[in-house]
Amino acid sequence: MNRFLGITFLFVLVVCTSQDNGTIGRTKEGVTEASQGNTVTTSGPINNSSICQTCDCKADAINCTARGLDNNLADAVWPASVLKSVSLEGNSIVHLNKFPNVTIEKLILSKNKITKIDDAVFIAIKNLTELDLSHNHLTSSILRPKIFQGHFSLNEWEPLEKLRILNLGHNNFHTLNQDLFEHITDLKVLSLSGNPLSMIDHSTLDAIGDLINLEELDLSYCDLQELPDTVFHVPKDTLKLLYLNGNRFTVVPRALQDATALEYLNMNENPIKILGELNSFPHLPHLKDLRLRSMPELTAVRAGAFSTLESLEYLYLDDCRKLSTINEDALVKHTNHVAIWPPLKGLDISDNALEYIPATLLGRWDKLEQLDLSNNQWGCNCDNQFLVGNLLPKLGRTLLGEKVKKLYCASPPEHAGKTLMSLSNRKLRCPDLYGARPERDAALLVGLMIGLLMAIPIAMTFFLLWRRGYFFCSEQHPASFSRAFYKRASNDDDF
Repeated sequence: MNRFLGITFLFVLVVCTSQDNGTIGRTKEGVTEASQGNTVTTSGPINNSSICQTCDCKADAINCTARGLDNNLADAVWPASVLKSVSLEGNSIVHLNKFPNVTIEKLILSKNKITKIDDAVFIAIKNLTELDLSHNHLTSSILRPKIFQGHFSLNEWEPLEKLRILNLGHNNFHTLNQDLFEHITDLKVLSLSGNPLSMIDHSTLDAIGDLINLEELDLSYCDLQELPDTVFHVPKDTLKLLYLNGNRFTVVPRALQDATALEYLNMNENPIKILGELNSFPHLPHLKDLRLRSMPELTAVRAGAFSTLESLEYLYLDDCRKLSTINEDALVKHTNHVAIWPPLKGLDISDNALEYIPATLLGRWDKLEQLDLSNNQWGCNCDNQFLVGNLLPKLGRTLLGEKVKKLYCASPPEHAGKTLMSLSNRKLRCPDLYGARPERDAALLVGLMIGLLMAIPIAMTFFLLWRRGYFFCSEQHPASFSRAFYKRASNDDDF
């Protein structure tokens, strides 16, 4: 009996063990499958989110561009995953409601119709680094400081602590609330492009003054004619990129003298007429890239225009249709009888009205890496011997590539239409001191000779006819000719 009970116990134990092992095996397999499923879900849960029924979902980005949305979606549709980019661009959102607890690095709300925004609208968004509110209907009364309110902090005033890039371009700002950036003082990039500011008033000046770490500022197309002298006092040690293009500056803004950290300056499309002398650039020791393209009124660049830009590497001075003169001392700085040029790598002076290029405009032309001289009114005479006979033959193909074949002479007439390269082996004739055209000398001399040969017989004929009396208007008779030469005696001859 005891033996039977023992055998029965052993049988039950074996069966249970085998069932347990099967269960454990299935459990582990199930866990593995579940784990794998969770892994997939963690890496791409966005695909299972209801937001993807309305928008395009791809990896860690959501694109809701031009979907006819009139709101920024209900809280429930937003996924819990980390999103690098969310675009709600090109919709019809008027009222921007507070966002839920989501993680978004870049949020694009441009090209909507936003006229109302909730306070602390972005406070629940984690990791918000870049925000685009451009091309809406925002004004200073709509965009209030509380909109950018963040969480409590011991060091800053309720900051959106990670926001670094803010685009407010192409709205309807005439001014900014002076405290607008009090919650986002760590901004590095700010765009106000395309707003009708017309001037930087005290309130706007105070707002910009809060941005102590600003590195890039876009004030392009803001209808500005001048800048306050103190506008760059706060970010003077941090501001590296500045856009002033498309405004109404007629002189180089004096305020630039404080932007000593600038590395890039864009002043395209401003109506400046002359650079140099009293209208030159201030000392900007770190400026490397200067853009002066499409300046509609620029006619001359005179001595000293860029001489204080000691680190300048790229100068874009193209598409200035009235620009006919660049002085040989435009870039050079003379110190203790030593000439110092900036380390220029790129020079674009194409699409201007230039006739000549000075040989000493640069200290070392062979240090250039890129050069564009196309579409100018090049004069092919001795004043351009350096360009035609030296620079282009030696460096033309290296710096200009195929464009070197498209540089044409505009004058003098005997070379008009020829390529500069075709004259590289010729000694070019100098223009006449008094503006005469020696190329026409032969034709002029031949004309004079023919004129003289024709004039002499004609003059003799007229003389003979005159002697014969054919030029008297009164009635003629045989004695007329004699009377024409008759001299009446004076009264004294009668005695």
